Amino acid sequence: MAVSNIDQLDPAQWDPNLDAVIAAPANHKVLFENERLRVLEVILEPEEEEPTHHHRWPSVFVFDQVAGPIHDMMPDGTIAPPNRDVIQAIQAWDGKGCLVVHMAPQPAGRVLNASGKTLHGVRIEMKS
Repeated sequence: MAVSNIDQLDPAQWDPNLDAVIAAPANHKVLFENERLRVLEVILEPEEEEPTHHHRWPSVFVFDQVAGPIHDMMPDGTIAPPNRDVIQAIQAWDGKGCLVVHMAPQPAGRVLNASGKTLHGVRIEMKS
């Protein structure tokens, strides 16, 4: 069955098998979940690239450890333009305290941690 462009824009239509917890379980651990929220611990080791996955809900991502360069990768392996919310926030961050990023739903892709530092944070997803 072909997927229309409208379906691709609607996170409710995204493949449930590509949900971050299912598709990239080594990088996404559920700390809490109810009908309104899902709280994930996210870990990405230096030079690690996650499996392709999506985040269907808007979220707040609180990083307590992160350094650049971090690359958003498209499912086909090409590097996405550095205009996504988390990439811009990391580039602008002064490295002090925690980095808090408000994030829109993210379609299928993956992240490459090209830094020498473990990426660690908590992502609070607000279910629709």
